[in-house]
Parts: sequence; C-alpha cells; structure tokens
Amino acid sequence: MIEKFDHVAMVVKNTDETVELMKRLFGFEVGDVLTESDAGFKSTMILKSGVTIELIEPVGPEGTMQKFLERRGGGLHHISIRVSDLEEEIKQLRAKGVQFVTEEPIQVNDFSKVIFVHPRSTNGLLIELSQKEREHSAL
Repeated sequence: MIEKFDHVAMVVKNTDETVELMKRLFGFEVGDVLTESDAGFKSTMILKSGVTIELIEPVGPEGTMQKFLERRGGGLHHISIRVSDLEEEIKQLRAKGVQFVTEEPIQVNDFSKVIFVHPRSTNGLLIELSQKEREHSAL
C-alpha cells in the first residue's frame, strides 16, 4: 500500500554547487549521503519542511548516471513513492503486467530497500518504490 510521496531525484553535475544553491534559495539542509562507487554515483538527500530532493552525482567516467548526464545534461531522474510492504506491492504490480528494472529489490542501506518500475510500464516515468524503516535525517 502506498504510504506517501517520498522524494524526487535529479542528476546533477556538481552536488556541492547544487546544495549551496538550494540552501541559498530555499534553505535546504543536507541529509543522508550515500556513495555507491560500484554503481558510479553519489546520492545526497537535501531536506526542507517535509520536502526531500535526492541529488545524484556521477562518480567516475562510466556508469548510468554519467551517461544520463552526458545525454540529458542532468535534470529529473525519478520520483520515489514510499510503500508499506514492498514485496506485496511488487507481487500485485507484476500481476498487472508491470516490468521492473531489476528482478529483486535492492537493499540501499540498513533502513531502506527499493525497486524501480521500468519506464515502459509508466509511459516514460521512472518510479522508485521504497520501503523504509525511518525517515531521511539531516546531518
């Protein structure tokens, strides 16, 4: 069952510059930071008044995020929807013919697992379904 809209994610060329801009313009604070060297990106959550934006910066010359940045110049990557039971949600969506980017959910950290709905199943929008044990927190 859907619990809430979790966050919107955007690919950026420079996280530090984007963080400073969002702090100056809107007062965002830096939250959780996760570097996925194997996947080729760094993820930084910024927070303000219940709004969360994930900034995804490629690390290294290879990887899907670097290719995204080269092809599109950055911008919207995905939206994330929080669900209460990820396995059940996957089961129900598969029964409706929905395709996923991976076969199984990915354990992102100690408190979160996700799976991405393939854009072919959603008219071009990449949707992350996430199940979390806690909220994003400011550092």
